[in-house]
Amino acid sequence: MRRRMLSLRGGMFEVEVLEEGDGPQLLYLHGIWDAGEQEFLERLAARHTVIAPRLPGFGASTGERQLMDIHDVIYYGLDLLDGLGFEDGPLIGHCLGGMLAAELAAVQPRRFGKLVLMAPFGLWNAAYPVPDFFSAAPDEVEGWLGRGGSPHLASPSPTRTANVGEEEAIAEALTRAKSTAAAARFLWPLPNHGLAKRAHRISAPTLLVWGDSDGICPPQYGRDFQQLIAGAQLETLPGLGHLPHVQQPEKVGGLIEDFLR
Repeated sequence: MRRRMLSLRGGMFEVEVLEEGDGPQLLYLHGIWDAGEQEFLERLAARHTVIAPRLPGFGASTGERQLMDIHDVIYYGLDLLDGLGFEDGPLIGHCLGGMLAAELAAVQPRRFGKLVLMAPFGLWNAAYPVPDFFSAAPDEVEGWLGRGGSPHLASPSPTRTANVGEEEAIAEALTRAKSTAAAARFLWPLPNHGLAKRAHRISAPTLLVWGDSDGICPPQYGRDFQQLIAGAQLETLPGLGHLPHVQQPEKVGGLIEDFLR
């Protein structure tokens, strides 16, 4: 993928932007564990110009210390949209990026042609609590992700780090720590900042995608989002976990393309 840097607010935020493909623009906001998303983005790039910025604290993007609350996050997202010149195209978000996508679609409902949310955070259901993956051991998080036998690793596992060079293992561990710390600024202590009060404003046709083995964001949240967003479609995919687009990029990419057409 092509990479470039975008400066926002006079350098307060430096954004790493990945781009692929030709055709109508499509904006993708990633999640916490999306390191294996390349095949999925290439699938979408067959018909679109995919724009995939890395959120602050992920990849080469900076400025996460400037985000103190959900309002900071939303206005950062609006500045990002303006900086990218993104208007009227479809918006896709997964996990953490799904939460931001939903917030942006609620704040500026006419800005997006269609909305796809894949296992987004943003709600809280006490009967189906999201686990505390910030304090959990890596192997416990791997179980919650429920990769369903996918060969793609969302993030380096303990087994993998044992099989690579020491310097690479240390670099991967530092990358995971940086991304986790950045995600905590958005999600800790609970991945709930009042989106339920704003979700009724979302007017873009919306597709919700969930794996039925998602142990990070349980499938019940798909039904909760569907009740809040008028006309939302929900696709629950058997045998997949929190990373359906990484586990089965062709299937999920095709599902999204059908919805966008």
